[in-house]
Amino acid sequence: MRIEARQQRRSGGTTTLVTLTYGQRLSYLQTLVARSLSNWRIQRVIVVNNASSENLRALCAAWPDQVEIIDLPTNTGSAVGYRVGIEAALRRGAEYIWLMDDDNAPRPGAIDALHQRLFECAQGRGWDKAAVIGFRPTHQADIAAGVPRPFAVQWRSSCFGFHVAQLPYKVWRRTPWGRPKGKRLPTGLVRLPFTTYGGLLAHRSLYERIGLPLEDLLLYADDTEYTWRITASGGDIFLATEAVLDDLEHSWNIKARTANIYETFLLGNSEFRAYYAARNQAWFDKHVWAASGWLYALNRSLFLFLLRQVARRKGSLERLNLIEQAIRDGESGRLGAHESYPL
Repeated sequence: MRIEARQQRRSGGTTTLVTLTYGQRLSYLQTLVARSLSNWRIQRVIVVNNASSENLRALCAAWPDQVEIIDLPTNTGSAVGYRVGIEAALRRGAEYIWLMDDDNAPRPGAIDALHQRLFECAQGRGWDKAAVIGFRPTHQADIAAGVPRPFAVQWRSSCFGFHVAQLPYKVWRRTPWGRPKGKRLPTGLVRLPFTTYGGLLAHRSLYERIGLPLEDLLLYADDTEYTWRITASGGDIFLATEAVLDDLEHSWNIKARTANIYETFLLGNSEFRAYYAARNQAWFDKHVWAASGWLYALNRSLFLFLLRQVARRKGSLERLNLIEQAIRDGESGRLGAHESYPL
Protein backbone atom coordinates (compact mmCIF):
# COMPACT_ATOMS: atom_id res chain seq x y z
CA MET A 1 0.00 0.00 0.00
CA ARG A 2 2.88 2.40 0.77
CA ILE A 3 4.30 1.81 -2.73
CA GLU A 4 0.93 2.59 -4.32
CA ALA A 5 0.59 5.74 -2.21
CA ARG A 6 4.02 6.97 -3.37
CA GLN A 7 3.05 6.22 -6.98
CA GLN A 8 -0.17 8.17 -6.58
CA ARG A 9 1.64 11.19 -5.11
CA ARG A 10 4.02 11.16 -8.07
CA SER A 11 1.09 10.98 -10.51
CA GLY A 12 -0.17 14.27 -9.10
CA GLY A 13 -3.84 13.61 -8.45
CA THR A 14 -6.85 11.37 -8.29
CA THR A 15 -9.04 9.94 -11.01
CA THR A 16 -12.83 9.88 -10.82
CA LEU A 17 -14.81 7.46 -12.94
CA VAL A 18 -18.10 8.94 -14.19
CA THR A 19 -20.76 6.68 -15.62
CA LEU A 20 -24.54 6.57 -15.93
CA THR A 21 -27.08 3.81 -15.91
CA TYR A 22 -30.78 3.15 -16.45
CA GLY A 23 -33.25 0.26 -16.64
CA GLN A 24 -31.90 -3.08 -15.43
CA ARG A 25 -28.15 -2.93 -15.93
CA LEU A 26 -26.75 -3.46 -12.44
CA SER A 27 -24.79 -6.57 -13.39
CA TYR A 28 -22.88 -4.63 -16.07
CA LEU A 29 -22.32 -1.74 -13.70
CA GLN A 30 -20.94 -3.99 -10.96
CA THR A 31 -18.37 -5.40 -13.39
CA LEU A 32 -17.30 -1.92 -14.47
CA VAL A 33 -16.95 -0.66 -10.89
CA ALA A 34 -15.16 -3.78 -9.63
CA ARG A 35 -12.57 -3.78 -12.41
CA SER A 36 -12.03 -0.03 -12.16
CA LEU A 37 -11.60 0.17 -8.39
CA SER A 38 -9.13 -2.70 -8.48
CA ASN A 39 -6.70 -0.16 -9.95
CA TRP A 40 -5.20 2.24 -7.40
CA ARG A 41 -5.58 5.18 -9.79
CA ILE A 42 -9.39 5.16 -9.58
CA GLN A 43 -10.25 6.73 -6.24
CA ARG A 44 -13.89 7.60 -6.73
CA VAL A 45 -16.85 6.48 -8.83
CA ILE A 46 -19.83 8.70 -9.61
CA VAL A 47 -22.86 6.86 -10.97
CA VAL A 48 -25.65 8.99 -12.42
CA ASN A 49 -28.86 7.05 -12.00
CA ASN A 50 -31.18 7.71 -14.95
CA ALA A 51 -34.21 6.19 -13.17
CA SER A 52 -32.85 2.65 -12.92
CA SER A 53 -35.35 0.06 -11.68
CA GLU A 54 -32.68 -1.74 -9.63
CA ASN A 55 -31.23 -1.09 -6.18
CA LEU A 56 -27.97 0.68 -6.90
CA ARG A 57 -27.24 1.14 -3.19
CA ALA A 58 -25.61 -2.29 -3.31
CA LEU A 59 -22.67 -0.55 -4.98
CA CYS A 60 -22.29 1.84 -2.06
CA ALA A 61 -22.41 -1.07 0.39
CA ALA A 62 -19.74 -2.97 -1.52
CA TRP A 63 -17.44 0.05 -1.93
CA PRO A 64 -18.21 2.45 0.93
CA ASP A 65 -16.69 5.93 0.65
CA GLN A 66 -15.75 5.34 -3.01
CA VAL A 67 -19.07 5.08 -4.88
CA GLU A 68 -21.56 7.94 -5.07
CA ILE A 69 -25.02 7.61 -6.64
CA ILE A 70 -26.71 10.70 -8.06
CA ASP A 71 -30.40 9.97 -8.62
CA LEU A 72 -32.35 11.66 -11.41
CA PRO A 73 -36.18 11.44 -11.29
CA THR A 74 -36.56 10.29 -14.89
CA ASN A 75 -34.42 8.93 -17.71
CA THR A 76 -32.95 12.14 -19.11
CA GLY A 77 -30.67 10.58 -21.74
CA SER A 78 -26.91 10.53 -22.02
CA ALA A 79 -26.32 14.27 -22.56
CA VAL A 80 -27.92 15.32 -19.28
CA GLY A 81 -26.58 12.26 -17.45
CA TYR A 82 -22.95 12.92 -18.37
CA ARG A 83 -23.46 16.62 -17.84
CA VAL A 84 -24.55 15.96 -14.25
CA GLY A 85 -21.73 13.48 -13.67
CA ILE A 86 -18.94 15.65 -15.09
CA GLU A 87 -20.17 18.67 -13.14
CA ALA A 88 -20.24 16.63 -9.91
CA ALA A 89 -16.72 15.27 -10.48
CA LEU A 90 -15.36 18.79 -11.04
CA ARG A 91 -17.12 20.07 -7.92
CA ARG A 92 -15.67 17.25 -5.83
CA GLY A 93 -12.12 18.09 -6.90
CA ALA A 94 -11.26 15.27 -9.31
CA GLU A 95 -8.01 15.95 -11.11
CA TYR A 96 -8.63 13.40 -13.86
CA ILE A 97 -12.07 12.37 -15.10
CA TRP A 98 -12.62 9.07 -16.87
CA LEU A 99 -15.94 8.66 -18.67
CA MET A 100 -17.31 5.15 -19.18
CA ASP A 101 -20.58 3.62 -20.34
CA ASP A 102 -22.08 1.28 -17.77
CA ASP A 103 -21.65 -1.71 -20.09
CA ASN A 104 -17.92 -1.17 -20.74
CA ALA A 105 -15.15 -2.47 -18.49
CA PRO A 106 -11.35 -2.12 -18.63
CA ARG A 107 -9.12 -5.10 -19.28
CA PRO A 108 -6.01 -5.49 -17.10
CA GLY A 109 -3.51 -2.74 -17.82
CA ALA A 110 -5.98 -0.50 -19.68
CA ILE A 111 -6.24 2.20 -17.01
CA ASP A 112 -2.48 2.42 -16.55
CA ALA A 113 -1.97 2.57 -20.31
CA LEU A 114 -4.48 5.41 -20.65
CA HIS A 115 -2.79 7.44 -17.94
CA GLN A 116 0.65 6.87 -19.42
CA ARG A 117 -0.53 7.92 -22.88
CA LEU A 118 -2.33 10.97 -21.50
CA PHE A 119 0.85 12.05 -19.71
CA GLU A 120 2.84 11.67 -22.95
CA CYS A 121 0.29 13.59 -25.03
CA ALA A 122 -0.05 16.42 -22.53
CA GLN A 123 3.69 17.15 -22.50
CA GLY A 124 3.67 18.88 -25.86
CA ARG A 125 0.14 20.28 -25.77
CA GLY A 126 -0.83 21.14 -22.21
CA TRP A 127 -3.24 19.26 -19.97
CA ASP A 128 -6.24 21.20 -21.25
CA LYS A 129 -5.56 20.19 -24.87
CA ALA A 130 -5.03 16.41 -24.57
CA ALA A 131 -7.47 13.52 -24.23
CA VAL A 132 -7.12 9.78 -24.73
CA ILE A 133 -9.68 7.05 -25.16
CA GLY A 134 -9.60 3.29 -24.69
CA PHE A 135 -9.91 0.84 -27.55
CA ARG A 136 -13.23 -0.99 -28.01
CA PRO A 137 -12.64 -3.44 -30.89
CA THR A 138 -16.34 -4.05 -31.58
CA HIS A 139 -17.11 -0.34 -31.58
CA GLN A 140 -14.03 0.81 -33.50
CA ALA A 141 -14.46 -2.00 -35.98
CA ASP A 142 -12.67 -0.38 -38.93
CA ILE A 143 -9.56 0.31 -36.88
CA ALA A 144 -9.68 -3.21 -35.43
CA ALA A 145 -9.98 -4.62 -38.97
CA GLY A 146 -6.88 -2.77 -40.11
CA VAL A 147 -8.59 -0.13 -42.27
CA PRO A 148 -6.10 2.73 -42.89
CA ARG A 149 -6.81 5.70 -40.66
CA PRO A 150 -7.81 8.09 -43.51
CA PHE A 151 -10.70 5.73 -44.28
CA ALA A 152 -11.51 4.73 -40.70
CA VAL A 153 -12.63 8.20 -39.60
CA GLN A 154 -15.36 10.44 -40.96
CA TRP A 155 -14.34 13.04 -43.50
CA ARG A 156 -15.49 16.64 -43.26
CA SER A 157 -18.76 17.38 -45.08
CA SER A 158 -19.77 13.71 -44.99
CA CYS A 159 -23.40 12.71 -44.37
CA PHE A 160 -23.90 9.91 -41.86
CA GLY A 161 -20.29 8.99 -42.54
CA PHE A 162 -20.86 8.78 -46.31
CA HIS A 163 -18.42 10.72 -48.49
CA VAL A 164 -18.31 10.38 -52.26
CA ALA A 165 -14.51 10.55 -52.30
CA GLN A 166 -14.32 7.39 -50.19
CA LEU A 167 -16.38 5.31 -52.62
CA PRO A 168 -13.42 3.92 -54.58
CA TYR A 169 -11.84 2.60 -51.39
CA LYS A 170 -15.13 1.16 -50.15
CA VAL A 171 -15.49 -0.77 -53.40
CA TRP A 172 -11.85 -1.87 -53.25
CA ARG A 173 -12.12 -3.15 -49.65
CA ARG A 174 -14.90 -5.52 -50.73
CA THR A 175 -12.61 -7.29 -53.17
CA PRO A 176 -10.31 -10.19 -52.17
CA TRP A 177 -7.30 -7.92 -52.75
CA GLY A 178 -8.53 -4.93 -50.78
CA ARG A 179 -10.25 -6.68 -47.90
CA PRO A 180 -8.69 -5.55 -44.58
CA LYS A 181 -6.63 -8.33 -43.06
CA GLY A 182 -6.68 -7.12 -39.47
CA LYS A 183 -2.91 -7.59 -39.23
CA ARG A 184 -2.30 -3.89 -39.77
CA LEU A 185 -3.87 -2.91 -36.46
CA PRO A 186 -2.05 0.27 -35.49
CA THR A 187 0.01 0.21 -32.34
CA GLY A 188 0.18 3.15 -30.01
CA LEU A 189 -1.90 6.21 -30.78
CA VAL A 190 -4.46 6.97 -33.48
CA ARG A 191 -5.60 10.59 -33.78
CA LEU A 192 -9.39 11.01 -33.89
CA PRO A 193 -11.48 14.06 -34.82
CA PHE A 194 -14.12 13.15 -32.20
CA THR A 195 -15.14 10.09 -30.22
CA THR A 196 -17.58 8.59 -27.73
CA TYR A 197 -17.97 9.21 -24.02
CA GLY A 198 -17.09 5.60 -23.22
CA GLY A 199 -13.39 5.36 -22.35
CA LEU A 200 -12.46 9.06 -22.52
CA LEU A 201 -9.79 10.19 -20.03
CA ALA A 202 -8.65 13.79 -19.60
CA HIS A 203 -7.41 16.23 -17.00
CA ARG A 204 -10.03 18.41 -15.31
CA SER A 205 -8.68 21.49 -17.10
CA LEU A 206 -9.83 20.07 -20.44
CA TYR A 207 -13.37 19.52 -19.15
CA GLU A 208 -13.40 23.01 -17.67
CA ARG A 209 -12.30 24.41 -21.02
CA ILE A 210 -14.84 22.65 -23.27
CA GLY A 211 -17.81 22.92 -20.91
CA LEU A 212 -20.63 20.39 -20.57
CA PRO A 213 -22.61 18.26 -23.06
CA LEU A 214 -25.46 19.88 -25.00
CA GLU A 215 -28.72 18.94 -23.26
CA ASP A 216 -30.95 19.35 -26.31
CA LEU A 217 -29.25 16.44 -28.09
CA LEU A 218 -30.55 14.06 -25.39
CA LEU A 219 -28.79 10.94 -26.69
CA TYR A 220 -26.83 9.89 -29.78
CA ALA A 221 -24.29 12.23 -31.36
CA ASP A 222 -24.19 14.25 -28.13
CA ASP A 223 -20.81 12.63 -27.44
CA THR A 224 -19.70 13.39 -31.00
CA GLU A 225 -20.52 17.09 -30.63
CA TYR A 226 -19.02 17.23 -27.14
CA THR A 227 -15.67 15.65 -28.01
CA TRP A 228 -15.45 17.54 -31.31
CA ARG A 229 -15.02 20.65 -29.17
CA ILE A 230 -11.65 19.28 -28.06
CA THR A 231 -10.14 19.14 -31.54
CA ALA A 232 -12.06 22.11 -32.92
CA SER A 233 -10.42 24.30 -30.29
CA GLY A 234 -6.88 23.13 -31.00
CA GLY A 235 -6.65 20.03 -28.82
CA ASP A 236 -6.12 16.39 -29.71
CA ILE A 237 -7.89 13.10 -29.02
CA PHE A 238 -5.88 9.91 -29.31
CA LEU A 239 -7.13 6.36 -29.35
CA ALA A 240 -4.75 4.22 -27.26
CA THR A 241 -4.96 0.82 -28.93
CA GLU A 242 -3.17 -0.97 -26.09
CA ALA A 243 -5.83 0.21 -23.57
CA VAL A 244 -8.50 -2.37 -24.40
CA LEU A 245 -12.05 -2.08 -23.04
CA ASP A 246 -14.60 -4.86 -23.10
CA ASP A 247 -18.11 -4.24 -24.38
CA LEU A 248 -20.28 -6.24 -21.97
CA GLU A 249 -23.31 -5.51 -24.17
CA HIS A 250 -22.99 -4.52 -27.82
CA SER A 251 -24.61 -1.29 -28.97
CA TRP A 252 -27.64 -1.43 -31.26
CA ASN A 253 -25.77 0.33 -34.07
CA ILE A 254 -22.42 -1.46 -34.26
CA LYS A 255 -21.33 -2.54 -37.74
CA ALA A 256 -21.18 -6.22 -36.79
CA ARG A 257 -24.96 -6.38 -36.45
CA THR A 258 -25.82 -5.35 -40.01
CA ALA A 259 -24.17 -5.24 -43.41
CA ASN A 260 -24.08 -1.43 -43.64
CA ILE A 261 -25.31 1.79 -42.06
CA TYR A 262 -28.46 1.76 -44.18
CA GLU A 263 -29.60 -1.54 -42.68
CA THR A 264 -28.65 -0.32 -39.22
CA PHE A 265 -31.19 2.48 -39.41
CA LEU A 266 -33.82 0.64 -41.43
CA LEU A 267 -33.87 -2.74 -39.68
CA GLY A 268 -33.14 -1.87 -36.05
CA ASN A 269 -35.84 -2.83 -33.57
CA SER A 270 -36.10 0.55 -31.81
CA GLU A 271 -37.90 3.46 -33.42
CA PHE A 272 -36.94 5.97 -30.75
CA ARG A 273 -33.25 5.05 -31.07
CA ALA A 274 -33.43 5.32 -34.85
CA TYR A 275 -35.18 8.70 -34.63
CA TYR A 276 -32.78 10.36 -32.19
CA ALA A 277 -29.68 8.85 -33.80
CA ALA A 278 -30.72 10.06 -37.26
CA ARG A 279 -31.97 13.46 -36.12
CA ASN A 280 -28.88 14.30 -34.09
CA GLN A 281 -26.46 13.00 -36.71
CA ALA A 282 -28.18 15.14 -39.35
CA TRP A 283 -27.94 18.18 -37.07
CA PHE A 284 -24.25 17.58 -36.41
CA ASP A 285 -23.41 16.88 -40.05
CA LYS A 286 -25.09 20.01 -41.37
CA HIS A 287 -24.46 22.55 -38.63
CA VAL A 288 -21.10 21.45 -37.25
CA TRP A 289 -19.26 18.99 -39.51
CA ALA A 290 -19.96 20.42 -42.97
CA ALA A 291 -16.96 22.44 -44.15
CA SER A 292 -18.38 22.78 -47.67
CA GLY A 293 -22.07 23.40 -48.32
CA TRP A 294 -22.11 22.01 -51.85
CA LEU A 295 -20.08 18.92 -50.91
CA TYR A 296 -22.35 18.18 -47.97
CA ALA A 297 -25.39 18.55 -50.26
CA LEU A 298 -23.87 16.10 -52.74
CA ASN A 299 -23.06 13.54 -50.05
CA ARG A 300 -26.52 13.97 -48.55
CA SER A 301 -28.22 13.36 -51.90
CA LEU A 302 -26.20 10.22 -52.58
CA PHE A 303 -26.68 8.90 -49.05
CA LEU A 304 -30.46 9.35 -49.25
CA PHE A 305 -30.55 7.76 -52.69
CA LEU A 306 -28.80 4.65 -51.38
CA LEU A 307 -30.91 4.62 -48.22
CA ARG A 308 -34.09 4.63 -50.28
CA GLN A 309 -32.86 1.80 -52.50
CA VAL A 310 -32.11 -0.37 -49.49
CA ALA A 311 -35.46 0.53 -47.89
CA ARG A 312 -37.38 -0.58 -50.99
CA ARG A 313 -35.38 -3.79 -51.25
CA LYS A 314 -35.91 -4.61 -47.56
CA GLY A 315 -39.54 -3.49 -47.41
CA SER A 316 -38.77 -0.83 -44.78
CA LEU A 317 -40.61 2.14 -46.25
CA GLU A 318 -42.31 3.04 -42.96
CA ARG A 319 -38.96 3.22 -41.19
CA LEU A 320 -37.58 5.20 -44.14
CA ASN A 321 -40.28 7.83 -43.59
CA LEU A 322 -39.28 8.05 -39.91
CA ILE A 323 -35.61 8.50 -40.80
CA GLU A 324 -36.33 11.17 -43.40
CA GLN A 325 -38.48 13.09 -40.92
CA ALA A 326 -35.72 12.80 -38.33
CA ILE A 327 -33.21 14.20 -40.84
CA ARG A 328 -35.50 17.13 -41.63
CA ASP A 329 -35.95 17.84 -37.92
CA GLY A 330 -32.21 17.73 -37.29
CA GLU A 331 -31.30 19.95 -40.21
CA SER A 332 -33.97 22.43 -39.13
CA GLY A 333 -32.56 22.51 -35.60
CA ARG A 334 -35.65 20.95 -33.97
CA LEU A 335 -33.89 19.30 -31.04
CA GLY A 336 -34.94 18.32 -27.52
CA ALA A 337 -37.39 15.57 -26.59
CA HIS A 338 -39.90 14.53 -29.27
CA GLU A 339 -43.38 13.76 -27.93
CA SER A 340 -43.70 10.72 -30.17
CA TYR A 341 -40.45 9.19 -28.92
CA PRO A 342 -40.24 9.41 -25.12
CA LEU A 343 -37.09 8.09 -23.47
